[in-house]
Amino acid sequence: MRWKGFTLGFIWFWLSIFLILLVSTQDKEWLIDGVDITNICDLMISIASDDIRDIGLAVTVPLFFPFFYLMAWKRQHHWFQYLLFIAIFAFWLWRFFLRYTVCE
Repeated sequence: MRWKGFTLGFIWFWLSIFLILLVSTQDKEWLIDGVDITNICDLMISIASDDIRDIGLAVTVPLFFPFFYLMAWKRQHHWFQYLLFIAIFAFWLWRFFLRYTVCE
Protein backbone atom coordinates (compact mmCIF):
# COMPACT_ATOMS: atom_id res chain seq x y z
CA MET A 1 0.00 0.00 0.00
CA ARG A 2 1.38 3.35 -1.00
CA TRP A 3 1.19 6.72 0.71
CA LYS A 4 -2.00 7.58 -1.20
CA GLY A 5 -3.81 4.63 0.36
CA PHE A 6 -2.66 5.61 3.84
CA THR A 7 -3.67 9.24 3.31
CA LEU A 8 -7.11 8.36 1.95
CA GLY A 9 -7.62 5.87 4.77
CA PHE A 10 -6.62 8.44 7.36
CA ILE A 11 -9.00 11.04 5.89
CA TRP A 12 -11.81 8.48 5.65
CA PHE A 13 -11.24 7.45 9.28
CA TRP A 14 -11.59 10.99 10.63
CA LEU A 15 -14.54 11.77 8.39
CA SER A 16 -16.27 8.61 9.60
CA ILE A 17 -15.59 9.40 13.26
CA PHE A 18 -16.96 12.91 12.80
CA LEU A 19 -20.11 11.68 11.06
CA ILE A 20 -20.74 8.97 13.66
CA LEU A 21 -20.34 11.51 16.47
CA LEU A 22 -22.64 13.92 14.69
CA VAL A 23 -25.55 11.57 14.11
CA SER A 24 -25.28 9.47 17.29
CA THR A 25 -25.51 12.35 19.76
CA GLN A 26 -28.79 12.46 21.66
CA ASP A 27 -30.73 15.70 21.56
CA LYS A 28 -30.32 16.41 25.29
CA GLU A 29 -26.80 15.03 25.73
CA TRP A 30 -25.48 18.50 26.49
CA LEU A 31 -27.27 18.27 29.86
CA ILE A 32 -24.66 15.83 31.21
CA ASP A 33 -22.86 17.99 33.74
CA GLY A 34 -21.25 15.47 36.08
CA VAL A 35 -23.27 16.58 39.11
CA ASP A 36 -26.96 15.74 38.71
CA ILE A 37 -26.73 13.85 35.43
CA THR A 38 -23.41 12.06 35.37
CA ASN A 39 -23.64 9.83 32.29
CA ILE A 40 -25.85 8.74 29.41
CA CYS A 41 -27.72 6.28 31.63
CA ASP A 42 -28.86 9.03 34.01
CA LEU A 43 -29.88 11.13 31.03
CA MET A 44 -32.01 8.37 29.55
CA ILE A 45 -33.72 7.79 32.92
CA SER A 46 -34.36 11.39 33.96
CA ILE A 47 -35.27 13.09 30.68
CA ALA A 48 -37.64 11.90 28.02
CA SER A 49 -35.54 12.34 24.91
CA ASP A 50 -36.16 11.28 21.36
CA ASP A 51 -34.18 8.23 20.38
CA ILE A 52 -32.88 8.92 16.89
CA ARG A 53 -30.50 5.97 16.64
CA ASP A 54 -32.45 4.31 13.81
CA ILE A 55 -31.94 7.32 11.55
CA GLY A 56 -28.28 7.54 12.54
CA LEU A 57 -27.79 3.88 11.68
CA ALA A 58 -29.24 4.39 8.23
CA VAL A 59 -26.99 7.38 7.64
CA THR A 60 -23.76 5.77 8.85
CA VAL A 61 -24.02 2.26 7.37
CA PRO A 62 -22.78 3.52 3.96
CA LEU A 63 -19.49 4.44 5.66
CA PHE A 64 -18.55 0.77 5.46
CA PHE A 65 -19.19 0.41 1.71
CA PRO A 66 -15.67 1.51 0.62
CA PHE A 67 -14.14 -1.17 2.85
CA PHE A 68 -16.41 -3.85 1.41
CA TYR A 69 -15.55 -2.64 -2.09
CA LEU A 70 -11.81 -2.81 -1.48
CA MET A 71 -11.88 -6.15 0.31
CA ALA A 72 -14.44 -8.02 -1.77
CA TRP A 73 -14.34 -6.69 -5.33
CA LYS A 74 -10.88 -5.24 -5.65
CA ARG A 75 -9.42 -8.02 -3.49
CA GLN A 76 -6.97 -5.64 -1.85
CA HIS A 77 -6.09 -6.94 1.58
CA HIS A 78 -3.82 -4.88 3.76
CA TRP A 79 -3.43 -4.71 7.52
CA PHE A 80 -4.11 -0.96 7.48
CA GLN A 81 -7.52 -1.47 5.86
CA TYR A 82 -8.45 -4.08 8.43
CA LEU A 83 -7.28 -1.82 11.24
CA LEU A 84 -9.36 1.10 9.97
CA PHE A 85 -12.41 -1.08 9.45
CA ILE A 86 -12.20 -2.57 12.95
CA ALA A 87 -11.62 0.83 14.58
CA ILE A 88 -14.54 2.50 12.78
CA PHE A 89 -16.82 -0.47 13.39
CA ALA A 90 -15.94 -0.61 17.10
CA PHE A 91 -16.58 3.11 17.50
CA TRP A 92 -19.85 2.82 15.55
CA LEU A 93 -20.93 -0.12 17.69
CA TRP A 94 -20.10 1.77 20.90
CA ARG A 95 -21.92 4.96 19.93
CA PHE A 96 -25.11 3.27 18.72
CA PHE A 97 -25.46 0.14 20.87
CA LEU A 98 -23.00 -0.64 23.63
CA ARG A 99 -23.17 2.56 25.63
CA TYR A 100 -26.91 1.99 26.08
CA THR A 101 -26.62 -1.67 27.07
CA VAL A 102 -24.44 -0.86 30.09
CA CYS A 103 -27.39 1.09 31.50
CA GLU A 104 -29.53 -1.98 32.11
